[in-house]
Amino acid sequence: MEPLIHLVVPFTALTLSGLEWRKALPVALLAVLPDFDVFFHVHRSMSHSLVVISVVGLPILVLAYRLEALRVGWLGLLTVASHVALDVFDGYTPVLWPLYGNSMWIQAELRARISSSPTLTPALRLAMEPTRFIAFRSLDAPLFTGEGLIISMVLVLPLLFKVFGERRGALA
Repeated sequence: MEPLIHLVVPFTALTLSGLEWRKALPVALLAVLPDFDVFFHVHRSMSHSLVVISVVGLPILVLAYRLEALRVGWLGLLTVASHVALDVFDGYTPVLWPLYGNSMWIQAELRARISSSPTLTPALRLAMEPTRFIAFRSLDAPLFTGEGLIISMVLVLPLLFKVFGERRGALA
């Protein structure tokens, strides 16, 4: 899944949960961290494992607790985990590595057949394949697509209208 979606979905969720947008943005940026594995020429590696994220996140939560910022610590951890949750619906992802040696892909869809008797056909499948971290020489990946851009705009525009509306009211 494209980085723009990984950023905008948690950003929107954080602002809807009441976090002010200036605080939500840096927390939402954490959602792209798992994709930094591409700089090591591997993608969907151990950085896409909820087990690894939890192990790394535990000391961060302890620090957040000591700094009396536990809510932000939890939101940050959940934001990083949202990356894995989105990716597992987009392709094979090593969600439980190293506890489980298979990568998972949740394939879900609902198809509509429009005819003289319309029908809906749901499909839900959990596909698995052995986890392999394979190095690549080059990767051609979109940072955003047209679909992702319009979805992101639809999610962020109401917040922008709200922020600029408040500013305009403050200036009047």
